[in-house]
Amino acid sequence: MDINEIKVAGYQPQSFLDYPEKVSCVIFLGGCNFRCHYCHNSQIFSPKSNSMSFVEVFADIESKKKFLDGVVISGGEPTLFPRLREIINAIRGLGLLVKLDTNGTNFEILKKLVNEKLVDFVAMDIKAPLSRYADITGVPLNDDVAKSIEFLKTLEKDKYMFRTTLSPYLNGSDFTQIAEEIAGAGVYQIQQFIPNEFSKSNFVALVPYSKDEAQTFADIVSKTVAEVRLRGF
Repeated sequence: MDINEIKVAGYQPQSFLDYPEKVSCVIFLGGCNFRCHYCHNSQIFSPKSNSMSFVEVFADIESKKKFLDGVVISGGEPTLFPRLREIINAIRGLGLLVKLDTNGTNFEILKKLVNEKLVDFVAMDIKAPLSRYADITGVPLNDDVAKSIEFLKTLEKDKYMFRTTLSPYLNGSDFTQIAEEIAGAGVYQIQQFIPNEFSKSNFVALVPYSKDEAQTFADIVSKTVAEVRLRGF
């Protein structure tokens, strides 16, 4: 198939935050199987949001590759994108690293991408303890999430991270359970919940936890995980 036909949902030319310790750009792929109440990319839930020419995005990346360490592929949920491999191969052809952001619901795809060394770093979102996924995502949980967690834990600790957006619907008991489910992981990041128009349209307005409260949850997880980080507080 012709790479000129590929469309993506968005592009951020430069980021110092999305790839740990790297300068990157971010490609957003539309289409997601979750409906998390706090989503900041709700405008790209549908695959129809993929309307930007990838060739144009690729040309921009190529023009500034000497200033970049890598490219982050985010979403939406990138593993749902039918031409993900073509995008990754094009990026790797420039000699750039590839980081994948995923919700872990397509275990076989994730495993193949990692084992075939097509991605260099994976950030997997842990939406909630497994028993409460539907409360946050709005859809039933599949077995792939637990499989993806266990698979990533087998990798070198600088090749992946787990992260959770601190939804006001989560509590200390939830983080105790998350700590058990990701026990032995290298890095876990707790990210601040930021109210937006999408979250307000779906639920009663919610007040984010404070940094001190977030630290309490971080302390719980730090009992089973090597490093716990706070972001956005």
